[in-house]
Amino acid sequence: MQWVAIIVLSVMLSSPFGEATATAVDEGEQGLDVVVTVEMDQVFEAVLVRPFSSFEELDPTALVAREDGVWGAVVTVPTAENWSVVFDALRADGTWERSDVTDLVAMGVDPIVVGAEPEAPAESASIDSSTWWLVGGAVLGIAALGALAWWAFMPARREDEPEASSTDEQVDTST
Repeated sequence: MQWVAIIVLSVMLSSPFGEATATAVDEGEQGLDVVVTVEMDQVFEAVLVRPFSSFEELDPTALVAREDGVWGAVVTVPTAENWSVVFDALRADGTWERSDVTDLVAMGVDPIVVGAEPEAPAESASIDSSTWWLVGGAVLGIAALGALAWWAFMPARREDEPEASSTDEQVDTST
């Protein structure tokens, strides 16, 4: 079950970096221990992880090649905060690649552990306030069309029928 949570809570970085994950393991006297892994789709001599915050950049930590293309290590950050992370991959010829910047929460660390704001749940399907004008206009248009149809199809008075009046009627009083 632990691996399912790690797979769901990961971030995909741009090539040659693949899926990156992080799991908070222990908060001790030295800081927060986090297991960090990253998949690589090319061969490299070394892969480093560089945690940093707005105020401090930590020394890089060398990751260990685990399985085919997966590198990982336990990184200790001094405070339980949502540290930003960047990966560096070094080739044998001296060239290197740098990943996109991500953070511990995006990689899978629980926001409560690092004191970050949890993501708000997806909004329900509510109607936006600007849409109510459209709904009201549609209802008003339908009502206007109904009134026009009633007026067009109501029985019309015929012009050729005489109106009944008291002068036209003659009462026969002879008997």
